[in-house]
Amino acid sequence: MAERRFPPIGCLIPFEAAARLGSMSAAARELGVSQPAISRQLQILEADLGAALFHRNRRGLTLTSAGNAYRHAVALGLDHIAQATSVIRAQGGEHNVRLAANFGFAQQWLMPRFARLRAAHPLLSFRLMTSDEDAALDMAECDIAIRFGTGDWPGWQVVDLFAEEVFPVCTPAYLEAHPDLKRHDLAPADFVQAHLLHLDSSNADWLDWGDWFRWHHVNAAIPKPQMLYSTYPLVLQAILSSEGVGLGWRGLVDGLLASGTLVQLLPGLKREQHGYFITWRKNHAQEKLLRKIAEWMVAEAR
Repeated sequence: MAERRFPPIGCLIPFEAAARLGSMSAAARELGVSQPAISRQLQILEADLGAALFHRNRRGLTLTSAGNAYRHAVALGLDHIAQATSVIRAQGGEHNVRLAANFGFAQQWLMPRFARLRAAHPLLSFRLMTSDEDAALDMAECDIAIRFGTGDWPGWQVVDLFAEEVFPVCTPAYLEAHPDLKRHDLAPADFVQAHLLHLDSSNADWLDWGDWFRWHHVNAAIPKPQMLYSTYPLVLQAILSSEGVGLGWRGLVDGLLASGTLVQLLPGLKREQHGYFITWRKNHAQEKLLRKIAEWMVAEAR
């Protein structure tokens, strides 16, 4: 590998200022040094490069062709350094961001975007923490918690991510095996006797089959579940295995619907105010950084 031979690094900022302002005196005022000091730095740089960078005249400085090309390269490098400096200063020395979310959101929404999140914030490292208990997210030593509910968490900053929309889903294979679900006049009441896959959750904000039927004004008794799944990824795996019909959440199953892996059987049910929210504790020391991450997530959701 060829040796990297750098120019006198201390001369680059005076050079960029003089080239941009067209005057050694103006560069000296901007940098808070004397005009002779700027002149000396430019002479050192030109001697090192073996090329004249400026035409000097009574009106000031004009760049030579070599100077113009060099200015673009130096300005680009200084811009990159300034951007990296701003990011690190915004972090306040903190390089690790702790994210908390429930299992379903972490698996279905966050993990497919994790590479893009890291690319958008290359100087950060992320630690993912998961729990389906909202109280655990409240108590977690996390920087950002993506939570499901109505957005009412005292002491937390709250940013809307996406609203709740829920609908029955199954695989194409299950649909073929149960042609009664293909009817054009299919209605919520028709699912009472279907093989429903149930999430066993203590979170009162999460909608289950009983809630779904009540929202659709279906009062029939639902058969007792043969199996309860402790996390949404387990429910989803059962759906993908064509074991029955489950509830799908907009934002969590979009990719599976788009690829044809799952089929949406009825229009979505939207509950006012319910949805996913990005939250962090008020007066967090890294609020500016966390808000940037939240803005990135909101842009992804859109």
